This record gives sequence, C-alpha cells and structure tokens, in this order.
Amino acid sequence: MGRTGADVTLDRERIVRLLKRLPRQDAAGQMRTASALAWIGIQARRPDSAVRGRLSSAARGRVDAAHFMATLKALPALPMPARCEVAMFLGDLAGGVAVTDLVRLMASPDAGARLIAVDALGKIGGLRAVAAIEAAVGDVNETVRAEAVRALGQLAASEFSRDSDAPGMRAMEDLFLDVSAGDPSEYVRQVADEALAAIREASARQPQAPTERVPASVLSVSA
Repeated sequence: MGRTGADVTLDRERIVRLLKRLPRQDAAGQMRTASALAWIGIQARRPDSAVRGRLSSAARGRVDAAHFMATLKALPALPMPARCEVAMFLGDLAGGVAVTDLVRLMASPDAGARLIAVDALGKIGGLRAVAAIEAAVGDVNETVRAEAVRALGQLAASEFSRDSDAPGMRAMEDLFLDVSAGDPSEYVRQVADEALAAIREASARQPQAPTERVPASVLSVSA
C-alpha cells in the first residue's frame, strides 16, 4: 500500500533520533526534545482516518511502534510540561500503542495534563481510549469535560459517517443529551449540543435505502 503525501514528508529518522535521545537527557533537554516532537506532530496532523480514530477502532500509528517503547517507559518520569508535549506527539503519530500511557496521564492532578491526554486519546480513538474519555466527561474541571465531550463527538461523527448502524451510537447520543441537560457549566452544555448536532448531521448524510417503486399498472388497477 502506498504512503500518502503527508506520510512521505515525515522525517522518520529525525523522529527516531529524538525519541532515543529523550530518556537520556536532563530536564531542560527533555523539554526541548519534547517540544520538537510536539511540533512534528502538529505539522503531521490531518483529519482523515490515518490520524483520527473512531469509537470502535484506533487510528493507525504513523511511525513504527517499536520506536516509541523507550519513550513510553520514560513518560511518567518526565517533567510535567515535557510529558504534555510528548502526549500531544503521541496522539498525532503513535496510534493505539500509546493509549495505556495516555490513560495513566489522565490521573494527573494537573488539569492541563488531563486536557492534553484527552486531546491525544481523541485523536487515537478505539474502545480503550473512548472509555477513558467518557470517564473524563465527569472531570472536576469544566475545560477537561468540554474537551472530552468534543473528542467523543468527533469520534462518533467519524464512526457514523462510515456506518449508520455503528454500535454505541445510541449510547453516545444519550450521553450528549445527559450532559446537555445536566452539566453545571453552560460552556460544556453548549459543546454537548454541538456534538449532538454533528452526529445527527452525519446520520442525515447517510444514503437512504431506495423505496420500492410501485408500477403504474398496479396503481391504475387499484384506482
């Protein structure tokens, strides 16, 4: 299978060098390397299925998973700002291999770290990521809750645009309705309304099954 233009432009050798360097550096060096990785991820972002997953399936990693192992192992020990930058990068390029470590980051007392983790998991998608994002809908921080709802809405719309009978779609609609009706934050309620509208729009775009045409001769006889 041929690679897309965006894939070809990725400097994989540089990414591998940065990933290998990161665990061995001091805090300042780790921050510089993490920022460089995050910037690579930002440049590589695209809204297609190669980057963003769905409710049921995780997005494909765009760099060989073996290259991420040392970085994932070192992630808990990184300074929090560097950890957030790496999480952004993992969301853009690592795919499902990074989900476990991003879920751990969701337990951080730092709301900014949780926000980054939700954003990264939303890019990856898949059942494990979705479960963690759903839990974040109940976060104490309204920005984290809003990002969780937004991420779920994007994943659900992506799923529904491919399959109008996608499993879990009704549960996702019910979740957005509950948030829209009950979240104490007007901002979060608005995001839930937008997510609900997005998946309903995706549903409306699904081709309808053609209705059976009744022959004119039958109509004339019945008349």
